[in-house]
Amino acid sequence: MSELNAVIFNLNGHLFGADALQVSQIIKYQEPARIPRMPSFIEGVINYRGRVLPVINLVKRFELGKMDVNKKTKILVTKIGEKYAGFIVNDVMEIMRFTEEETEMAPSVVNAGTAPFLKMIGKKGDMLYSIMDLENILNEAEKKRLPAPGPKA
Repeated sequence: MSELNAVIFNLNGHLFGADALQVSQIIKYQEPARIPRMPSFIEGVINYRGRVLPVINLVKRFELGKMDVNKKTKILVTKIGEKYAGFIVNDVMEIMRFTEEETEMAPSVVNAGTAPFLKMIGKKGDMLYSIMDLENILNEAEKKRLPAPGPKA
């Protein structure tokens, strides 16, 4: 890997990133319709271009406290296999370019509980960014529960 363009986003004051190639679109937050018996971090579904899009609250998923929705709240739309999902974040800050020298694999002690979704650590000056693999935020059982892409309504 020579360079990585990452979408930098805020989760309750913590800065994270995701490979920009994994983000299909960044949309304004819209209130999801609740679905019974879903995990607490799945807020529900929204209408995205005529299709049902499940939305996952990353603050809840990473156990970073309670999330307050405001005008800066965004949804990152991502393709997971053949399905799509949205990830709710407090705010999208910028697109940041990391060179190969500015990235490294997460230390194994950090990676123990986050191995599936922590892709690497990005470094810019004194700042560190946890770069997430959005396709692996959900485990296999959770991915199977996502709605299959159907025809547009």
